[in-house]
Amino acid sequence: MKKNILLFLSTILLLASCSKESTDTTPSSIDLFHEEYYSVNILPTLNNFKAEISKQIELTETFKTNTTQENFNALQEQWLKSASSFSKTRVYNVVDVKSLYFDIIIYNFPVNTNLIEDNIADKTTFDTDYISNSSTVSKGLAGMEYLLFDDEGAKNSLTLLQEDTYRVDYLLAITKENLRQINLLINYWEQGYKETFKNYKNLSCVENARCLAFNQLINIIDIIRVTKIGKPAGLEKSPNTDLSILEAYRSRSSLKLIKSSLEEVQKAYATSSVNFANIVDEIAGSSEISTEIDNSFNTVFNNIDAIDGDLYTAISNGDKSVATLHTSLATLLQYFSVDAASTLSVNVLPTDNDGD
Repeated sequence: MKKNILLFLSTILLLASCSKESTDTTPSSIDLFHEEYYSVNILPTLNNFKAEISKQIELTETFKTNTTQENFNALQEQWLKSASSFSKTRVYNVVDVKSLYFDIIIYNFPVNTNLIEDNIADKTTFDTDYISNSSTVSKGLAGMEYLLFDDEGAKNSLTLLQEDTYRVDYLLAITKENLRQINLLINYWEQGYKETFKNYKNLSCVENARCLAFNQLINIIDIIRVTKIGKPAGLEKSPNTDLSILEAYRSRSSLKLIKSSLEEVQKAYATSSVNFANIVDEIAGSSEISTEIDNSFNTVFNNIDAIDGDLYTAISNGDKSVATLHTSLATLLQYFSVDAASTLSVNVLPTDNDGD
């Protein structure tokens, strides 16, 4: 009987030891970040934009065959889906990727309408060589928006496209160039950079994946605050408004694209299965900072929803809700650049407010 008791106790101790060893070998939030941040967050976002721009090409080819109002409406609706999905990819435009200018080639604004009209007037074959050598402000998503939503002239966008096949050809060509660029970007990650990024664990921020990725979250919030809201609304160094530098103002979708980017920032920080909140909470030993950030996000989204209509109209009408949104973004930015960054021991890199 005594032997049985001793055997039972030994078994319990062994199981407890195995359980502790199992717990000890569970990867930390930091290790999980390095292993899976790309596969869980970055790659699906890139693939989603690829799917949306592929759909845009299909609809453009359909429109080329039959230039009806219905097909044109489908093109406009798809443009917003494509632009919204791309706005999410910018959240992962870390320094090494940024240096290759994929984001600028795909979406640089404000667009130069004179260059676009000059290109169309060439009435040539708009192949890859022609488009790839064209200025970034004459193509990309901004160029597509101009061709699909510009109604300031005597003729609207649909009429202009119906009357000029070269205009449709140019629209199709710059759309295909976006697909080519996103394929090149995905290939860049897949053919080596994802492993480089995974193994970036240096003390130097420029060779530390967590530092680079978190800085890009800060960068996106600051660009939205300064470039996409503050400067057009006259809330930065100059009190003068300038609607011509507002992103996607022709389609009146500026606010939707801003919200899409911020939703992805929130996902990368908190709601994805591989996120920064887990790391912050693990290091801090509490969820206090992450809770404050969550509350700040809720305030920002409530302020976005409080704007009646689109951002272009709100700024034009002097809507005070724009300034409220601008202020709430500054608060969110502070939580990221001070509280969370300090906990993560992340050096905050300078922000380029002229682009993503």
